[in-house]
Amino acid sequence: MKKFILVFLTLTMLVGCSQEKGENKPVPKDPAPQVNENAESSSKDFEKHEATLYDKFDTVIRYSLYTKSEKEFNEYSKFVNDEFDRLHKLYSTYENFDGVDNAKTINDNAGVKPVKVDKDLFDLIKWSVEDYSKYNKKTNIAFGSVTDLWKEYRDKALEKKKIEIPSADVLKEKNLHTSIDNIVLDEQNSTVFLKDKDSRLDLGATAKGYATEKIAQEVEKRGLKSGIISAGGNVRTIGKPIIKGKDSWVVAIQNPNLNEEPDKQYVAILKIPETTSMVTSGDYQRFYVYNNKKYHHIIDPDTLNPADHFKSVTIVTKDSGLADFLSTTVFVMNYEEGRKLVDSIDGVEAFWVLENNDIKYTDGLKDIMELEQ
Repeated sequence: MKKFILVFLTLTMLVGCSQEKGENKPVPKDPAPQVNENAESSSKDFEKHEATLYDKFDTVIRYSLYTKSEKEFNEYSKFVNDEFDRLHKLYSTYENFDGVDNAKTINDNAGVKPVKVDKDLFDLIKWSVEDYSKYNKKTNIAFGSVTDLWKEYRDKALEKKKIEIPSADVLKEKNLHTSIDNIVLDEQNSTVFLKDKDSRLDLGATAKGYATEKIAQEVEKRGLKSGIISAGGNVRTIGKPIIKGKDSWVVAIQNPNLNEEPDKQYVAILKIPETTSMVTSGDYQRFYVYNNKKYHHIIDPDTLNPADHFKSVTIVTKDSGLADFLSTTVFVMNYEEGRKLVDSIDGVEAFWVLENNDIKYTDGLKDIMELEQ
């Protein structure tokens, strides 16, 4: 469900939310990265190489890797590109692909039969179900019947076809089909079955971060020492930056009021240590306005309407999948509830921009963060 402007400044990134942490059809018009060519590697043995991917997870994916040769970079790059393509096809709930039984295949067979799936899809669904119960039962991948309805209305509004909102009665009816217990997992046979024919998976709050983490871990195993991947609102660092005078990655949090304040691109700059993830969810992409109210894509499971506590929430932690999951979870909770949850999880920090533009953040960010005035 969620999500960006990214600017590389000597490997500095500006991060916000991408079009959706789900799969919208339009590819976002992401600006090209601005690269400071004066950034020098701290070792003559390494060169910085960059690449950009489009059409994967319906966002723009950029990565910068430090390798000893262009040939070595091309080998890593082929793997990264192929894996993002493969996982995009597996995790998609909106497209069918030849020869691939994916999340949409599971939805298409709801109430009909179990679907045998690739281990990477099975593991993502299993992990998402486990974390639903572990973290306050707010991010529910069985919530698709409700989020799909909102997507229909949002797409019509953005295409200027019809601007309205779904009725409370229709939302309540759709919500009858969102029990996490509708998901039946058979690990031995690697099958997934939705018991309710009207139940639908929505992997938007988990898939991109999970895929980014999986790919980052694999290139680390293959020997990559330094790099950074930015998949929409998901940033994952690999090792330390090999840049003169830099011992941490510098990542900026996008100003959610950028349209109204074009001269203020970001609200804070963070110095991110090695092997860390930072994910932002916000209300400022993929929204429409109806009766002077903004309707965005992150739906509160309690109200069945877009969450209205914050303009953005950023999570910083080691694992990109967990950061992705928690950024949605915390976005739909009020500040007190979200702060309590974040404080209860070791190694997790958070940054909130409230609806009134007040800023809150956890204690662990104080020493690595600089606020923009």
